[in-house]
Amino acid sequence: MDATPHDPAPTDQAAERPGSVPADGESLRETLRQWASPVVVVTCVGARGARGATIGSFASASLAPPLVTFNVTHGTRFHEALETAPSFAVHLLASEQADTAARFAIPDLEDQLEDIAHWPTSRGLPLLDGTLGILLCRPHARVEIGDHTLVVGRVEEIVPGREGDPLLYLQQSYRGVGAEV
Repeated sequence: MDATPHDPAPTDQAAERPGSVPADGESLRETLRQWASPVVVVTCVGARGARGATIGSFASASLAPPLVTFNVTHGTRFHEALETAPSFAVHLLASEQADTAARFAIPDLEDQLEDIAHWPTSRGLPLLDGTLGILLCRPHARVEIGDHTLVVGRVEEIVPGREGDPLLYLQQSYRGVGAEV
């Protein structure tokens, strides 16, 4: 008996499968547009004041200790602010907060918090109103990866939010959650 793996016999279905394409930034972006990502806004106070950014790479990394991760593009004002910030806040956006996400997605906007309902912590960290929750974090680790920095934050406190559906990003637009399947 032959113990080596082998390809199954070809079928008509196999003949219809697409071939692979070389992976580069654009082909990866195009493929990932088919995948829904949660949308958060991260705020911090850097050397030049409060900044925020809309993040589509947010994920939970560990429960013990409580860690979360996200990526930040090199060369942005938010990246600069986050490098020296002693803490940051991750805002879990509700589906009705697409305007907030769009505002913080503009990298060079001067006063990001203008006309955005928020309140400061005792250290001046801006916290946004109307979210599904806010994770107050301290930097735990930073890893330089390509054109981004992978930020790992240790969640120290949680500000409970309201109930609702999360904001998602799919096919270049903000979306809510669809029907249960």
